[in-house]
Amino acid sequence: MLLALVVLGILLGTLIVSSGMLSDPSTASNEQNKALAFIENVLPIDSSQYKITFNPPFSSNFSNNDGLKIIGSELLIETYSLTAKDSSLTFICTFYEETLYQCQLGADKGSIITDQVYVNVTEAAKSYLEKYQVYSKLDSTEMISLLANVDPHQNQTILSGDLKLTVTHKDLTGTAFGNSINLRWVNIINGCEYLLIDMTFRDGVFSGFIDHRPRYTIGDTTVNISKEQATMIALEAIKNYSYRMSDDWVVTGFNVTENKITTNLGPSVKEGNVLYPAWSVTLPLNGTWPGSVTELLVGIWAGNGEVYLVHHQAYAQLNPKPALT
Repeated sequence: MLLALVVLGILLGTLIVSSGMLSDPSTASNEQNKALAFIENVLPIDSSQYKITFNPPFSSNFSNNDGLKIIGSELLIETYSLTAKDSSLTFICTFYEETLYQCQLGADKGSIITDQVYVNVTEAAKSYLEKYQVYSKLDSTEMISLLANVDPHQNQTILSGDLKLTVTHKDLTGTAFGNSINLRWVNIINGCEYLLIDMTFRDGVFSGFIDHRPRYTIGDTTVNISKEQATMIALEAIKNYSYRMSDDWVVTGFNVTENKITTNLGPSVKEGNVLYPAWSVTLPLNGTWPGSVTELLVGIWAGNGEVYLVHHQAYAQLNPKPALT
């Protein structure tokens, strides 16, 4: 959920971390100190082997020396370079209200120097969560316990009460995605899945992590509207929906292929960062409508059946050039 911003200006200088200390600690922000602690105490790398350099973004109205500020939010994105003799890494982390909740780690040169040799990805994930729990002070005990039954090379789903762990293994060796293993923990309440933690390993080493708990809270979880009711509400909602192609061209009167409708329950933000259960109904149209529109999307609050979104969705198909003869 990183928002792409175009920033212009002059590249600022960098802060260098050496032997676990900022070159000038007095100039370091709270986020920089927290990022350094995360790199040294949580990431499954041997941080003592790396010189860690903070890379400020381009100067603009959207950023400062602390990182890239996202307009209208409490998000801050920071980037660090980690360099060793035969290894160069990029670490990107995202803060919400000074709390690190998302990160990515990738090798630009050589391999990642790990802090120890792990038997498999399961052991690496367990070690990571144990260290992250100490760092964040967020209880991850139950999530860690689910790893005991994981075969990282098999797609599987493990349930424990309202907690679900999904393991997805995709071997795309030879591509940019590599041999990928994803671990995803969700809390299931009234059939709605609220993301807790998502973690990815690529080619056996840590690649990315997100923890929704520091950023989102869960509001009223009541689900009063059934899947069938949500579908009927969506069909009724589009009867008066239209979109404009020009000042004098309004598209309306849509024909839906009803046997291809998909209706899914998931959390959505209603106000602030509070999540509520909502139905997302995708209504495929019987062909391509003006503007390459092929379907309509309707959002419905599962608590009271209120429609909060109706939107048309376009599908763009690139036409390849004909082969030369």
